[in-house]
Amino acid sequence: MVPYSWQTTTLLDWYRAGVDVQARMPLLATYLGHVDPKSSYWYLSGSPELLELAAARLEHAFTTSETPR
Repeated sequence: MVPYSWQTTTLLDWYRAGVDVQARMPLLATYLGHVDPKSSYWYLSGSPELLELAAARLEHAFTTSETPR
């Protein structure tokens, strides 16, 4: 098993549930004993599914925030 893989699984669960992942990152960081979420990013593994979900969320944010001209 890959160390810290449960963190990636947690992120996958959050993305699938439609949770605001950025808002939850401080919770994950605190659980890991980190003061700042930036310290926690080193422990996350990028799986193809996680990257796909994050990219879809980002694409949705950009396409829905654009103002029609």
